[in-house]
Amino acid sequence: MAVRPSRLMKERVKEMLIRDKMGVGEGFSAALTGDLSRVLGDYFDILSEPVVAVGRNEDGEYEVKVSVLASGVKRFETTAPPPEC
Repeated sequence: MAVRPSRLMKERVKEMLIRDKMGVGEGFSAALTGDLSRVLGDYFDILSEPVVAVGRNEDGEYEVKVSVLASGVKRFETTAPPPEC
């Protein structure tokens, strides 16, 4: 079943209002996603841009969820297994 345009608009407006209420605007989201992409790219061979979801729990604390696809973990001196003696 296709999603009606009015339903899509309703969801977009709801998302915008939630972001505005939390103080998480487009600029914030873009900057956070860019920063996370660079940091995660230092540790993983990432295949996609991070998807970030920011919400608030019942106590008013922020919940931040990040999802990204990666093909592997990058190895460098501090993450390599110790040499055998």
